[in-house]
Amino acid sequence: MNHCIFLSSRYKQDKYFDTHPLAVKPETVILGQRYETRNGVTKSVYDSYQYVSVEATLRSLLVNPQYVSMLLHDKYSPGLISDCWDGFLCKHHPVLSDASKFGIAIQVFFDCMGTTNPLRGQSNMHNIGVFYLVVKNLPNVANSCFSNAHLLSLCYAADLKTYGYEAVLRKFVAELQYLSIEGFTGDFTVLGQSRIFVSLLQVACDNLALNGLLGFIESFSVDYFCTMCYATQADIQHKFYETDFELRTVAKHSKDLACISDKVSHSRGVKNDCILNKIPGYHVTQNFSLDIMHIVLEGIIPVELSCIIYYLCNMYRTVSLAKIIARMHTFWGIVNVEKCNKPPDLNPMDKPGHLFPSMKAVQSWALLKYLPLLIGDLVPNSDHHWLFLLHLSKLVDLLFSPVFTTGMVTYLRELIADHLTMFCELYGSGEKAVRLKPKHHLLTHLPTVILQSGPLVGMNCLRSHIMCNFTNICQTLAYRHQQHCLFSKLSNSSIRDIVTVGRSSHAIIGNYECVDVLCSHFDVEKTDDMCFAKRVERASVVYAAGHHVVMGIEEEQIFGKIEMFVFAVIR
Repeated sequence: MNHCIFLSSRYKQDKYFDTHPLAVKPETVILGQRYETRNGVTKSVYDSYQYVSVEATLRSLLVNPQYVSMLLHDKYSPGLISDCWDGFLCKHHPVLSDASKFGIAIQVFFDCMGTTNPLRGQSNMHNIGVFYLVVKNLPNVANSCFSNAHLLSLCYAADLKTYGYEAVLRKFVAELQYLSIEGFTGDFTVLGQSRIFVSLLQVACDNLALNGLLGFIESFSVDYFCTMCYATQADIQHKFYETDFELRTVAKHSKDLACISDKVSHSRGVKNDCILNKIPGYHVTQNFSLDIMHIVLEGIIPVELSCIIYYLCNMYRTVSLAKIIARMHTFWGIVNVEKCNKPPDLNPMDKPGHLFPSMKAVQSWALLKYLPLLIGDLVPNSDHHWLFLLHLSKLVDLLFSPVFTTGMVTYLRELIADHLTMFCELYGSGEKAVRLKPKHHLLTHLPTVILQSGPLVGMNCLRSHIMCNFTNICQTLAYRHQQHCLFSKLSNSSIRDIVTVGRSSHAIIGNYECVDVLCSHFDVEKTDDMCFAKRVERASVVYAAGHHVVMGIEEEQIFGKIEMFVFAVIR
């Protein structure tokens, strides 16, 4: 008997979604009106975007007692910085720091995504701007789950250019103003009758989108490009500490806004006021959030690896690009870790500073992690470029640390200054000099970001699926995403305690070498059948036969190799 017959068609799925009490449906918000001519006929067209209510999303989530229990976990770690709640920003927030209120902190993300084949013409016509949020009350391990990234708004990228960010964010700001001051009440599971307040903690985007969203200039080749200080292009080449720069403040920001007029398009990098400043407790100069995926993995690592590889290949005959590529093929042909993140074959370089072909963030990270293993026997240990490669690896590992102490943050500040100094000494002069990029300067602000907002890890990305509707892409995407959210709530996948078993089979226990261990552990006979699998997944982490895991720590780490997964069938 098919128990899912009521979901056998798209119509039935949509109907089930529309009538389910936990479903949060997107609403269409009109941006403006324009006239469009097709086939000689002119008609009125309304530009719109899709919005999902923050309050409705939270009410639907608070029905789950396990989700509420995660919200109530102890957020503070004495002596450690393991979460945003350990940072100064939360401790001094007017809403979130009030112990008499149950406050929920949200972090908003924004990015643009393509919805068509980029190889075809007019691929940018249907690009979508995506706003989504995570609840920072949850532990970081839960927020790395796709089910805990909640849609806020979908709009056409072209409409963002026409109407601006303010038009798309106006409804969100109005809702957050009410939720920050008045909150919403209800009889919630575990909590009982409660009033809940919601506040915006920070906004995270790639650097270009962050500048545009917060009201700063969107050019990184001019002065005052930084959202946190008044850095100039000349200063970032020799100043490597945040204290060397004049930081932006609320008062200075207001003074810059007052200098803008019809003749002056921006003042010290400030282009216009941001509508998010109307949310209580939030201001763009206190948005201590920088995305290290875009800054480090997609920005700094490719630049610095190109410099390292270029000079090593030109200094030592034992090192060549062909040999590095050959060893990459050999390495990823043997190991089974990060196979899907294998970097592409590198193109020849005529000068340092550019690594081709372009790579995804995880591919750049994989190349950095394993390049020392690939060329370590070919380069003298005292070579400055080799030492710089190890320094870069150490810096990246520290930046992605899930927990910090104040001492580690102080050490990181010095490590960043040393790294930028080494880069300038090695590659900043000569015939083929490479200048420090604006993303290098942003490194100097990362220690402050950690102290204010917690560790830098935990960024999420919104994924999309294939669809065939180009009449109203935003509405279709929003609708289907909310259907996926309903599935996540019903399947409890947001709690991250579900183990997904890959392809499995039944076999007699006596056929395996570890038969005695299995019989004693599961209290079964050698002639009994059990289920065996080669692959399982839990909390987005895949474990497969052949992988090595840490079993414990004595004087050194003890590793174990996974041979198989054995599980009992519950009848």
